[in-house]
Amino acid sequence: MNNLFRIKKVSHGFQLLFSVLLVAIPLLDICFWVFINQLPETLISVNIPSTPFAPHELSVTIRLIGFAASLLPLSALTYGLINLRKLFSYYKAGVIFSFSHVLLFKKIAKALLFWVILSIAYDSTQSVLFSLGNPPGSRVISVGFGSAELTTLIVGGIVLFIAWVMDEGRLLAEENELTV
Repeated sequence: MNNLFRIKKVSHGFQLLFSVLLVAIPLLDICFWVFINQLPETLISVNIPSTPFAPHELSVTIRLIGFAASLLPLSALTYGLINLRKLFSYYKAGVIFSFSHVLLFKKIAKALLFWVILSIAYDSTQSVLFSLGNPPGSRVISVGFGSAELTTLIVGGIVLFIAWVMDEGRLLAEENELTV
């Protein structure tokens, strides 16, 4: 078994995984906002503390606004997953190094960076929506930036740097092909 065959085989698995995630993640988001009143509080307050929020059911309007707000980070995540699936489809086809790879790496890095920014906006929107039922004076707007966001930004920066290095390598390879 040579390495190219293994790369194609593993890439097929990743391409399949990203295809499943492209369907599963939006469905989970829809289910989250449809059934949010029935979910345990521990599932609802994953990223934001629920302590200042009074227990109350969210109205359909608030759930629709929450779902619309969730589409912001979801769109960045979906964009990243689509590009990851394309990247692994190239590897699966045996195309290992091309200008398309460089473009895909850049798109994936940008998706990560936008995902962080839009997730912060979404989490802040969630805090407002969850505390709207609280009495005046105890409503909350929470803006957070933690280690998860920092890690994602660093990974996005590294992926962008790798794209830059790959592009330089591609240019050098093209120059070597033209040199006699």
